[in-house]
Amino acid sequence: MTMILNGEKLAKQKALKLKTKVAAYHEQGIHPKIAAIFFHEDSASALYTALKKETAENLGIGYQAKSFSFATPVAEIQEYLESLNSDKSITGIIIQKPWTKKWLESVPNGDFAKWWLSLVSHIATKKSHGVNKDVDGLSPDTLTAIEQGTWMQEQMVLPATARAVLSILKDYRSNVDKEFSYLTEKVLIIGQSDLLGRPLYWHMQNLMQKGATVPVNFGEACQIAVSEAQQSDKKCEVKLVGKQGLEELIEQKKSLSDFRVIISATGQKNLINGNLIAPHSILIDVGEPQGDIDLPSCLNKADFITPVPNGVGPMTVVSLMANALDLLKGVL
Repeated sequence: MTMILNGEKLAKQKALKLKTKVAAYHEQGIHPKIAAIFFHEDSASALYTALKKETAENLGIGYQAKSFSFATPVAEIQEYLESLNSDKSITGIIIQKPWTKKWLESVPNGDFAKWWLSLVSHIATKKSHGVNKDVDGLSPDTLTAIEQGTWMQEQMVLPATARAVLSILKDYRSNVDKEFSYLTEKVLIIGQSDLLGRPLYWHMQNLMQKGATVPVNFGEACQIAVSEAQQSDKKCEVKLVGKQGLEELIEQKKSLSDFRVIISATGQKNLINGNLIAPHSILIDVGEPQGDIDLPSCLNKADFITPVPNGVGPMTVVSLMANALDLLKGVL
């Protein structure tokens, strides 16, 4: 029988632990505070910002948000970012990434990738400003460190969505199947964004290839998993593809049945159906605004599925808060 994740329930359990940590910081006179930027033309960004603000304040983490327009000169936003970088009361900065299509509606023929890079490159990291405030792990410095496998040593954090996926897999191992480890399985990641696909692929690849040390906050279960990956006779693998790469896999009639763990983040409804997967699959659906997995056809074939909504989404919000606390370790 397929287990369906209750993301809100799991996120609340994680939040309770974080609230205790925040209270302990407060007793030491340390007050984490996140500053967020969003763009008012993108209603989804405004909604996500409000949800994150509510969660942060419930935990005792400060959260201030400022909106800009897509038409705002880049220099003006960069100047604001630099003011946050120099503000010692701000311990984390996030720029809510808008949908590319929404941005292009306001900036026809614009270069979204160049615009986005011009903003995230101004979030403080130890390399650029001597302090790391990149709470969502999206600056070029952070992504480079993740690719190189040095982000932990440099006291950086993974993007919150990537951390949420890892946290869900860890919880599955801890509470459902203690024999499971994604580091001894074949893993397919669909979607090559900086928010999830690429950093998650780099992190998993580094762990599988090098048996790298994982951060303490991932817990003992992940430490055990690394040891197992080093000793296992299984042919573990992690593969990253975009939509085109997925189509090529299907056209080659390889289907997806070679992979035990499938993490999909395209927003293409019913992209993954029961005919494509192997029995006992672990399906992590990060599709937005609609899920990638055709849940009815995968029921009773997959072992575990995260639904959309109430799956990875709530865990991403609480993972951002966990990142905010991890950043404090680099400034204490």
